[in-house]
Amino acid sequence: MKNVYIPAGGRGLGSELREQLRIFGITVREVEGVSEAARLSSAGDVGVFLVDAERIDREPLFISELSRLKEGLGASLRLIFYGESDNFDFRLKSLRAGGEAFFQLPVDAARLVDKIDSLFGEAEPYRILIVDDDPEQLAYHAALLTRVGMVVATTTEAAEAIPLVVETKPDVLLVDMYMPRCSGSELAGLLRQYEAFGSIPIIFLSVEKDSEKQIAAIRRGGDEFLEKPVKPELLVGAIIARAERRRMMRGYMERDYLTGLLNHTTLTERLSNEVLRARRSGSILSFAKINIDGLKLANERYGHLSGDHILRSLARLLAERLRRTDIVGRYSGQDFGVILPGADGRCAARLIDELRESFGSLSHRFEGQVFSLTLSAGISSYPDFVGSEDLTEAADRGLRKAKDCGRDKVVVESSSS
Repeated sequence: MKNVYIPAGGRGLGSELREQLRIFGITVREVEGVSEAARLSSAGDVGVFLVDAERIDREPLFISELSRLKEGLGASLRLIFYGESDNFDFRLKSLRAGGEAFFQLPVDAARLVDKIDSLFGEAEPYRILIVDDDPEQLAYHAALLTRVGMVVATTTEAAEAIPLVVETKPDVLLVDMYMPRCSGSELAGLLRQYEAFGSIPIIFLSVEKDSEKQIAAIRRGGDEFLEKPVKPELLVGAIIARAERRRMMRGYMERDYLTGLLNHTTLTERLSNEVLRARRSGSILSFAKINIDGLKLANERYGHLSGDHILRSLARLLAERLRRTDIVGRYSGQDFGVILPGADGRCAARLIDELRESFGSLSHRFEGQVFSLTLSAGISSYPDFVGSEDLTEAADRGLRKAKDCGRDKVVVESSSS
């Protein structure tokens, strides 16, 4: 659970901010002092302590205690400062006091949530596939990588590597160079023949010291060559660097740059796959197309930066409030798409309507102005509509009906409509 701790009586942090954070799924707790925050954080919940920057000079003992608490709790407690003025001195003092961000009053809830997400982002563990015909070396490297939190799959047979790649979807392959049936470089060459495996990093491990042979192996399809015995920290560092780059590149290809949600192409592919899965299993699903009412007018009045901020707010709300099994993407412009496996039209309408109400309760701040917007949505369901294109077109018709009926509505489209 993520919490925001506010000192009792903290100025400028009223009920409106608390309600906005609640909509985003974050609990606000008022605490009497450092000791209460310590008790709550040590109980296992992660938290952010919001601190008035004026207390840095006014109450140095309080700030000192807070800094010691942060050091003792590590990553489970973070400090964010706020103040009436945003200037170099305030920010420098808050940084030296252990602050990781600074917000000017009034605090914008959506931006605060974005910062909290970045501080406590929980990345999925890296998935590694090790191919090595030496069982002892295999077990050693698997144990090493498992200890640092990676998910490891192993095989001593090169022929098993390709089906394991399909099954485990590794971020990095760690491959021994010399194996009896198929060398590491040959395995790399085989993997590169598959379009789907072309971007998976391959790191070779070997006692081979001949630089020409190492270069030849890399030309065959490898990315890096490490000589055995390799220092544990070097091996872990090399794998993390390759895995991070792999995920970053995959994110560029699959994710929308502004919202971080799936892009149009990936969302469309996922909808087709989910329809096929529902057809095979005899299950149901719904597809919702969501549009922000009045976003064009907000862009014209406050500028496109305000529009970007609103789009990110809705994306954050979608990711937070929908079910873990739901698949969310930015369909185009101000349109979002949501795939709801296992949900019929009535269930989907209830979920999206709750989201509509939450979004309408959000306040957006720009250039001293505070305003709210609404959203409209159209919903279609399988097997009422049998293909992904049919689902998309039907949801679009429902969305147009919601707009025509005055906006701020959810319309479920049926085959008899």
